[in-house]
Amino acid sequence: MRRKGWRWLAVCLSLLVFILIAAPVRAADPPAPAPENPVNADGWTFQIPLFNDWITNYGFLAQPNDANLVQGVPLRISMLTTMSSGLSLLGHTGAKSVSRVIVRQALNSMMWVTNPGPKITLSQNEPKETITADFGVAQTAGINFYQFTIIYTDGTQIYSRVVKVSISPKAISATALNPQTTTPTIFWGQTADITPGLTPANSTAQIAWAMPPGGGNLGTIMPPMGLATQYNSAIPALTDSLIANNPAGFPVNIPITAKNADGTTVQNTATITVGGLTPQAVVARENFTYSPAALNPATFPAGMTPSYQWTVMDSNYQPVTPAGAVTNQATFSWTKVPNNAATYYFLQLTITFTDGGGHTLKWQSNDTILQVVDPPPYLRAVPNMRFQLFRDNAYTLPTAEDLNAAGGTTLAYQPDTGQPANTFDGNTQGFIRVDGDHWTLSLAASPFTNRTTGDVLTVTPTLHLVWANGQAAVPVDGTNTVLVHNQTDNFAATLSTDSTLYIPQTAQVPGGTYQSQLTWTVTIAP
Repeated sequence: MRRKGWRWLAVCLSLLVFILIAAPVRAADPPAPAPENPVNADGWTFQIPLFNDWITNYGFLAQPNDANLVQGVPLRISMLTTMSSGLSLLGHTGAKSVSRVIVRQALNSMMWVTNPGPKITLSQNEPKETITADFGVAQTAGINFYQFTIIYTDGTQIYSRVVKVSISPKAISATALNPQTTTPTIFWGQTADITPGLTPANSTAQIAWAMPPGGGNLGTIMPPMGLATQYNSAIPALTDSLIANNPAGFPVNIPITAKNADGTTVQNTATITVGGLTPQAVVARENFTYSPAALNPATFPAGMTPSYQWTVMDSNYQPVTPAGAVTNQATFSWTKVPNNAATYYFLQLTITFTDGGGHTLKWQSNDTILQVVDPPPYLRAVPNMRFQLFRDNAYTLPTAEDLNAAGGTTLAYQPDTGQPANTFDGNTQGFIRVDGDHWTLSLAASPFTNRTTGDVLTVTPTLHLVWANGQAAVPVDGTNTVLVHNQTDNFAATLSTDSTLYIPQTAQVPGGTYQSQLTWTVTIAP
């Protein structure tokens, strides 16, 4: 017996190994905690003219700044406050000032605890106080959040914004800047916060801010270094060209430079438009209201009440007293704005802030243009017209014999006395109305056509239209004829029964009703 054998085929299997290597991903930043205490409104200072005395209000003049640092470098956070509140007299420096600073730190972005480590340095320069918190060398990579409590000698406490400090194990270069402003349009005397818009956001590049070259009269930047700054605009005189010659506001271009650890730089410009008002337009004799966008929103100086004063000027910058205008509210309004020879006015707004002691601060706008335009003329009502013979004190239909008279035939205008209204198009009472300024009215009448047979009258009749203080002859051949020329105000008239239709001698006229299409045209005239 023969046995079957099995032959084994050895198969070599190649194993394919796929190795997935995860690219390093930067962990998401922890969310910023809500402030432990409500952030105070900014403080303010105002020097009394001709004296070295100051009016101040408690608050920050420059909030503490965020920071992106490399591990192992010193961490110092500075801020600027007012020294006190009220009247600060020469020789009384320090009578009321900052006595203590508490640094609160958020643990895990939730629980606030006191950080006793920072060394606090106070530097007085009446009426301002510079505060520096020195945390020593940044040792641990990560993100921390702080809020500062400033305590004055009289017990008053103010609270800063929440500050974010990001510490990286190595330098991170900036690749782009996309600056952002909290208020891209402001008044003269107002401030605006600016951030650089770093890419990447945790770049450790040093950020430097500056006023534009030759812009010393435009205001100041504070602080000149850091992840945010504040532009404090100047207050020019009302006659200054910055106010008078910039109806859309003056763009202030603030240079920003990010310097990386390897010496490379990235640059951009933040633009803030200073003035607060933009050109406006209104139709003559219509109502006008204007609420500047720069006021919504706007943060007013703490502890002060605003009042508003709008000034209306003619084309020579001379103030005028506009009837029907409200000039003491945030929103300017003017009832039935009149036109003038120049067809425009100038508008200017001054906002005065007053505290309980009667001390004042001001914001000023630019002089913007209020352009007054005439309304386009509007053709409101034109008539249909019917003509018949009028003899023996009655209207009768003309016959072919009448039209064949040697001297032609004159038909009389017959208004419809039963028509109930006269302020619409195609009325039958002969009513004409045009609203507007600087316009011309004309009329074209197409040749008369038999409505049944389509026959066209072979002669050219003439419409002789009569109204109070006016008359016009219109050939019924499609020619455009001016009725009212260069009118400068509204117009309303009713055709007189003295209006006529003259038809030259016409032989062999087919019977029926003849119709002409009237085309009324109103055009803007100089």
